[in-house]
Amino acid sequence: MTEPTSEGKKGGPRQSMYSLDPGWKNLYKVAAYLLAACGAIGFALFLTGAKVAQCASGATTPAASLLAVSQHQALYAGDAALWIISDFFLIPVAVAAFLVLRPINRSAALMGSALVLFYVVFDVCVTELNGLALISLSQSYASAGTAALQATFVSASAYGLAHIAAQQVFSWGIGAVGQLIWSIVMWKSFFGRGVAGLGIIANVLPILGAAAPVAPLLVFELAQLLALPVGAIWAIAVGVQLYRHTRHLPVPPLAEELQVGLK
Repeated sequence: MTEPTSEGKKGGPRQSMYSLDPGWKNLYKVAAYLLAACGAIGFALFLTGAKVAQCASGATTPAASLLAVSQHQALYAGDAALWIISDFFLIPVAVAAFLVLRPINRSAALMGSALVLFYVVFDVCVTELNGLALISLSQSYASAGTAALQATFVSASAYGLAHIAAQQVFSWGIGAVGQLIWSIVMWKSFFGRGVAGLGIIANVLPILGAAAPVAPLLVFELAQLLALPVGAIWAIAVGVQLYRHTRHLPVPPLAEELQVGLK
């Protein structure tokens, strides 16, 4: 059950310690760990993404793109795997975020979590699967013995290469809008204004950066560059605050009964 929020010591509204349902305490802790893991993955993706961009910088044709991917298959596959892992980590995080933020604004919490879950499905099923298909085609292209066979794989990859920029726009933008909504709601929660303000910045950056693949302006490219490291710091900060707060929640009744039974 949830209770109304209480007034903070410094005049601003703050979420009461017991406004969270203690029955979900273990989910909150799991979400905190996964947020920290997402932060670590974010830093790794920042490094792999920079390397991928460097490898693809000179590829201006489908054939050149396939050749670049075939020469760095482990890098591209590792980058895609990290994105997929972080996407799946966001599923329990999105559920926990709704449960944590609903005492403050149920509608906004639901909208934010719905957008994040939609991003997870879209990114895994469309963007990353398209990337993995291109990796597979690049391997076949590199091993093709004739120019005719290579042309076949180039034609097969044309659709995926043509639409990958638009897919990245949705992948970068949709989830960031949902997390931006979370950050705004966090302003009046136990997360504090510092974490909320950082979240607003961290999620405005990928919204701007989402335009970089289709509108390569300096401001969009800079936002795209900063989005991952700033977002990683924010994810870790949210995870730390969530873990610190939920430590003080009462033990769920069922878990307490199990502990007594074990004794």
